[in-house]
Amino acid sequence: MTDFLKKIIDHLNNNNLSEAFELCENNKDNKIKHVILNIKGVIFFKQQKLEQAKKEFLNSIEVNKSFVDPYKNLFKLNLKAQDYKSAIKNGKKVIELEIKKNSVSYFNLALAYDLNKDYKKAIDLYKAVEISNFKEKKILFNNIAKCFLGAQNIDEAKNYYLKALGFDNRDKLIINNLLILFLRIGDKDNVEYFYKKAQEIDKDYIEFKLNKSEYLLFNDKIEEAIDCLKNIIIESKNYVAYTKLYKIYSMIGDLKKSVEIIDQAIIEHPNQKDLKFTRGTQHLIEGEFEKGWEFYEFRDSIIKDDSFKNLKTWRGENLKDSNILVTSEQGMGDVVQFSKFLINLSPICKKIDFLIFDKLSAIFKKKFKNINICNKSEISQNKYDYKIPLGSLNKYFFKEKNPSSSDLINFNEDRKKYWETIIKNKKKNIGLVWSGNFFGPKEPSRSIELKKLNELLKLDLNFYSFQNEIWDRDKKFFENSNLIDYSKESFVDIISIIQNLDLFISTDTFFLHLACTCNKETWGLISANSDWRWYEYYKYNPYKSLKIYRQTNYKNWDDIIDLLQKNLTDKFLI
Repeated sequence: MTDFLKKIIDHLNNNNLSEAFELCENNKDNKIKHVILNIKGVIFFKQQKLEQAKKEFLNSIEVNKSFVDPYKNLFKLNLKAQDYKSAIKNGKKVIELEIKKNSVSYFNLALAYDLNKDYKKAIDLYKAVEISNFKEKKILFNNIAKCFLGAQNIDEAKNYYLKALGFDNRDKLIINNLLILFLRIGDKDNVEYFYKKAQEIDKDYIEFKLNKSEYLLFNDKIEEAIDCLKNIIIESKNYVAYTKLYKIYSMIGDLKKSVEIIDQAIIEHPNQKDLKFTRGTQHLIEGEFEKGWEFYEFRDSIIKDDSFKNLKTWRGENLKDSNILVTSEQGMGDVVQFSKFLINLSPICKKIDFLIFDKLSAIFKKKFKNINICNKSEISQNKYDYKIPLGSLNKYFFKEKNPSSSDLINFNEDRKKYWETIIKNKKKNIGLVWSGNFFGPKEPSRSIELKKLNELLKLDLNFYSFQNEIWDRDKKFFENSNLIDYSKESFVDIISIIQNLDLFISTDTFFLHLACTCNKETWGLISANSDWRWYEYYKYNPYKSLKIYRQTNYKNWDDIIDLLQKNLTDKFLI
């Protein structure tokens, strides 16, 4: 290092930024121009002038494309700006340019994937770091656990959090993360243990305060949870506190206050797109569709999707002689429910390619009119004029006379006949789904504890479970129940089984939409705090075969279960 550079670095390290910048401006040596530009970027970064910093880092790269430091600094800048896709790009470049394999660089790239919610790639990289000489194992294990939780693998998440805790059993971050996990799965004993431990270590820690509201909610102390979150908001305008308070007001059916909270949150955090999406769902609940569909475009499933980014999104233009790509998004129930809008779209364009989730490809016809059901490999060479996410078709067609998604479903007559020979016919046959994915929206309020259906299951009927995820609270009861488990069958076979049933009963899950699409008589158990599609929207988009049982008291399902038992008895046993 030259004396000139050393002098600049000394000023930089001592935070004498003006002096360091002045020396950089006086540099006349082109051999170190790339270094000087990088240092100028660091100075701007320290001054929180992110755009100017970015410009200098990119200038440094332009002068010397093999100089690794500006890529490292861009990575830090990207994280600060929450531009995780760019962070991934620059993290990869750092690894490419470093001569010696550096575990810290691999950790940083994993972190970028982690923050971008690409948990699979993050876990793979973190695991590679785990077997390296990376020293900060506690942080590493905590991050791996968080990714496993994001990927909905509870057992591995718990395993890695406990491994992280082994390095410091009083680490407040890890203890609070374990509290979150056990609250999520409803493990009462561990909830109590980690709540007390977290409170003892630091009751003023913001993560604990937020978790305290969840703990109070878990113990049905609604007003105390609300007060807890209000205090956090008064103190810090905390974004997460707003979202949690909104959730509680929605849960108890106070729509006016839930709207007030989201409106306040948007004022305080105008760049948080998920708040606008949440506000959009409130507009949809109230039947304010124009504003609702506008805000519905802020949903995560399209904001974070950069697939086909070079394709123009269709916004209502004339589609005559145009080919359009429609992409699956959100949950599988959304795909089944909203796929009918492809039929509405069909007459006004030349061709539709519908990119389906792999799990659902077998149950859809390969072709219907000018609609092609495709996987990614089948469309790689195709040319399109426009693209649109499936859910966005709502705003164009939801009020039109809608066909049924049934027209797109591949009903397999051979499998239907096969299952006709398997299903027991001496008793009436009832399909049953009582809970959704416990990571899903509106959980746990849209699900029912299985043991509450005990009296129902004693009726002289055959009950078939299609539940592909059994919550911990239900496992013991499920194993000892008379439920016939068909959850492991393929979706093709599940459709064929449903066709052979006498009735299907489900909470608001993919299976409810699937049963209705099979035109099977379905009784839908809809929670008081239900999704937007069960309000004003449903008047325009009803299922002909669905009877809705709407929960009136968010605290329990007892009245609904009693009514179900009476109606089942009247229908099948008298």
